[in-house]
Amino acid sequence: MSKRVIRGIVFGLLVFALNACGEGQEVVRELAPKPEHISDRGVQEHGKVWPRSIDSAYMGTWGDNRNSGSTLVTSFEQRRLAGQSQYLSWTEPNSPPVSALMTNGSTEAPNGLIIAASPRGAGTSTVVALDLEGMVVWRTREWDSRDEDGDGVADLAGVDNAVASSAGIQAPMVDDEGAIYLTDNYGVWKLDQDTGERIWFSRFLDYSENKLASNDLRLLNEGEAGLVGNVFSSGWHIWLDRRDGSPVIVKEPDPFSAEDCPVLSTMYMSISGGELDKSGELDDLVCLAYDANNTTPQPNNLAVRPAIAGISEHARYMFTYAGPVGKPDHARLIAYDFTYSEEEGWGIEKAWENLIAGMTAASPSLTPDYRVVNASDGDGAVNFVSVETGEEIGSPDVNFNSFGSPGVTIDGLFCDAWSVTCVSPFDGHIIQADHSVTGDIAAAVLPELEGHSIPFLWGTTPDANYVGGAIYDPARWTYSATVGYPYFLGKVLGTRIRMGQLTPTAMVPVTFDAETGTLMPGQNLGPNLARPGTSESNAMVTTTGRYVVQKAELSSLFFYYMLQGNYNLFNENEISGDDISEEQFDQIREMSSMLNYFVLGPIDADGVVPDAWKVPQPMGGIAIYEPTSFLQGALNQAEMVIGLATFAGQNLCKDAGCEIEEAAARLGYAAWNLDKAFQRQLTEAANRREVNEATHSQLAGRASSAAASCRAARGKLLARQPQLPDEQALGEAADGVGDCLATLRALVQGIGSVSS
Repeated sequence: MSKRVIRGIVFGLLVFALNACGEGQEVVRELAPKPEHISDRGVQEHGKVWPRSIDSAYMGTWGDNRNSGSTLVTSFEQRRLAGQSQYLSWTEPNSPPVSALMTNGSTEAPNGLIIAASPRGAGTSTVVALDLEGMVVWRTREWDSRDEDGDGVADLAGVDNAVASSAGIQAPMVDDEGAIYLTDNYGVWKLDQDTGERIWFSRFLDYSENKLASNDLRLLNEGEAGLVGNVFSSGWHIWLDRRDGSPVIVKEPDPFSAEDCPVLSTMYMSISGGELDKSGELDDLVCLAYDANNTTPQPNNLAVRPAIAGISEHARYMFTYAGPVGKPDHARLIAYDFTYSEEEGWGIEKAWENLIAGMTAASPSLTPDYRVVNASDGDGAVNFVSVETGEEIGSPDVNFNSFGSPGVTIDGLFCDAWSVTCVSPFDGHIIQADHSVTGDIAAAVLPELEGHSIPFLWGTTPDANYVGGAIYDPARWTYSATVGYPYFLGKVLGTRIRMGQLTPTAMVPVTFDAETGTLMPGQNLGPNLARPGTSESNAMVTTTGRYVVQKAELSSLFFYYMLQGNYNLFNENEISGDDISEEQFDQIREMSSMLNYFVLGPIDADGVVPDAWKVPQPMGGIAIYEPTSFLQGALNQAEMVIGLATFAGQNLCKDAGCEIEEAAARLGYAAWNLDKAFQRQLTEAANRREVNEATHSQLAGRASSAAASCRAARGKLLARQPQLPDEQALGEAADGVGDCLATLRALVQGIGSVSS
């Protein structure tokens, strides 16, 4: 692993000279000074910002601003489809609405279940728990927006565990006891991870005038049991006691908030087979900014820095607001600190405010050391700001997605999930995924359409884009590639002119080397792994080694069913239920017949869809992939941990440029991964008889021994924290790292001997 890691922030001269093509030029900056302290940042499990570790994985919203998609569980190349969210129907009255699963994120609970909020359509929703094959384990009471008493509030608001469909965009949070937290337009819910039963519900109107939901909640370990809350879309700051949901901090909106927006809108969307209708419960759903481009004010996605000795006296949270109507260049990044005193109790105070040059809807995201926060603007530019002072420290010239929050790697690179381009805020270093292989990826999944008489597809071959499903671990980047056919304008001077867009036909996971951006070798790419549709949402790698990715974009079904003339295949199978009614199906069959006759030409009744796809497909939902060998998955974890421990061993020093604080953090990451992800995937391998019981016990013991050595070395570094360790402690830490590495190498050798 290279040493592109987080450098000590230099708030002096920092000059970036990058061009939009991603070629970095020489960067002038001062050498990182000698370390003056060492902080205990805790173990950042799966990139979450937590002062103490918790035992769960997490997938956040649009780039995962809890350190943005950086994960401590590595991915894999040889994979198979393990399952998808249960195929259930909107038209079947007793079916949970998993086929309409449209959330941007899901959560791995400590008990191993996948938790997601699922809007069903027509103003209904549930929260569902899926097993690792996508089958429903439990679901909450189904929400509907009926208001029979006419009081203006839905009858089910806050009743039982009926979470409103306004929670559909958020990924649930879980705490270290496994409790699940969600918010809707009426309040905050705490549910049991095993049953989905309500633990408590905290109604907003009992203590505030908040009327708009938050995209995501945040958990903060301050006080006896910690807080849960956010800055909501209406601008209200609300933080609750996690034990009982009682309000701890309630602050009305600042003058600069969604209340400044004169134009308010509701959202209504009709789709085949059902309705995603939030208008029944949301009167003021979205603030239309400036040019009515649906830019929403975003005081509802936080980046949180805990209070850690050596870094900050205060826990701080940062959020973005889009500019007021007519002022797109006045978006703001704002920071607040939690305060506490025996006289006044809990409170918050504004720490700083920073204008962003361009409207924004992106969530802020932090580097792993909590020293730099980014707030992307509406033009796709990054804006790197000091978390401590609020001062700008540089903005390299990159063209990121305009409203997506970049992910952040363990090395502090900010990564755009659309162009798959990563840039360092410290030295301008850029890595980009290899886009020259998109045709090869698509060709492995889709048939060629040469000779078919679809005008805009005439003579085209498949291609791919990398969008969504981003996971950044220290060794690999995993994405969901969208595979389809480019639109073409035709031939000009003998050359085909491509418009650059794809018919969104299918999605398939692909993995890149995190050091070089090249496609990892040995990947099995084919129709058996692809799912119809696309994913512009997030993903996670669970501690048990599954890659879980959202499948969305209902519009892709039009191309899938119509242009390829194959809709009837999905209604002549063993599954009787489908996602449309018989009447709707008859209409689509008639339309399909017309398209076949007038447009599709040579495509026969079977269409051109690969046989592997001729199975029932939910219109939206979750696809779950697992390694073909869990022993290989465990080996990947061990090899990644060797990289973490090797880095730590190289930075057990106090010289200028030394990364001793990062060394301590990575020793914590190493121990966590060995105790959690490695052990769980090794157990999976044993359950599938990839290793026998004796070998399992031997390998598990070595991993536990290595984890203990790394953790002990970390303890030596932090014994006097925030003071730096003395020379004796450094020597003892070096011995511990040496023991950890020696055991890890024996562990890898042992796995290799079993595999061979």
